[in-house]
Amino acid sequence: MTQVQLVKIIGQEIRQRLLVIVLLLACILSALAVVQMAHLNRQLTIQQDQNYQQRDQLDTEWRNLLLEQRALAEHSRVEEIARRQLNMQRPTGQYDITVTLP
Repeated sequence: MTQVQLVKIIGQEIRQRLLVIVLLLACILSALAVVQMAHLNRQLTIQQDQNYQQRDQLDTEWRNLLLEQRALAEHSRVEEIARRQLNMQRPTGQYDITVTLP
């Protein structure tokens, strides 16, 4: 058997088995696609969990800031700062001025 005949026989066998080869390649490509999609799914799940944690942290910080804002805006605190830092005092009756409209 010469080399040319051997190549012809191999070529005939490949043509006969072409469907099997194509199906094998499709199966391999499909398996690789499944692996890739599973990897992407894991990455997105991890990112989603991180986003949920960040949302919870920001929500907690927001609530703390609201509590701090309410504490800083209390009337007694504002009055104390006005008295101590600005030397303001509550007016008494003799300093009351009544404005009448004509």
